[in-house]
Amino acid sequence: MWGFAQSTPSSKIKIIDISKKQIDLMNDLESEPLEVRNKIFIDSIYTPNNYLWSGYLGSEMDFIKWMNLTAYKELVLYNSKAKSIDLNLLNLYLFETVKGMKMFTGFEPEGKWYIFFGPKWTNLGGFADGTMLIDLAHESIKSIDDIREFFPHEINHQIYSSTNQRDENEVLYRILDEGFACYVSYLFHNGSTTVAEELDYTESEYKFCIDNEAELIALLKKHYKSNNDKLSRSFASRSYRFAKGYPGAIGYFIGFRIVEEYVKRNGKDSWKDIYHLSPEKVLKRSKILR
Repeated sequence: MWGFAQSTPSSKIKIIDISKKQIDLMNDLESEPLEVRNKIFIDSIYTPNNYLWSGYLGSEMDFIKWMNLTAYKELVLYNSKAKSIDLNLLNLYLFETVKGMKMFTGFEPEGKWYIFFGPKWTNLGGFADGTMLIDLAHESIKSIDDIREFFPHEINHQIYSSTNQRDENEVLYRILDEGFACYVSYLFHNGSTTVAEELDYTESEYKFCIDNEAELIALLKKHYKSNNDKLSRSFASRSYRFAKGYPGAIGYFIGFRIVEEYVKRNGKDSWKDIYHLSPEKVLKRSKILR
């Protein structure tokens, strides 16, 4: 239902949908003085969901600045998306995928999903603890299908974050986490998607990676032991380019290839081992660095 948290008795996933409350308030308060609507937005939207907003957007002041200077300019878009995307159906799809992934992987996903209108920094993304975000304002989200196809990927992050402890190699952990999510999602979709689609690449970007794999593996070899958070984010960022011609989020491809090589050498179902193995052991047993 619109506007509050929900979960099912058989699931450890909790959906916190604040999108309807957001746009209802925006529509109702559009003509109110700034100080009036700012206080209401802080009390009704920001403070009850502080974990989301502080982690994704920033402080109360950052939130209010974004609301007044950006969000209100996009209210027509928000209203349109609220009519075109059936959130009840979206929630049903999410719970169905949670159930399917539990059966497929043998592990039960656990965590929260926030659904909201935000600054469009991600379509589906997450925090380090496995909390997931669906920012409906993102330009790539035009229908339920634009969200639904990424559910297995994001749910795998929630499983992996609970079964595998981060170690000091932050760069390798992030690369493997993203690549593994792409790999499991590809298996889960059982031929209905391409590898490029799972990586969220164009076909030309994927071809570039295939054609230049040696360079990308050299990049991995240079940086995989690093614990630099900024560098690890660069491997997962869609906007960062390590060199001219490279696609963004290059770590997705590298991580996918690590998992492919691991499975190639350790057996068809060995991908399930990765939930418990340290990233460094997976890398070593993949022999991708030779």
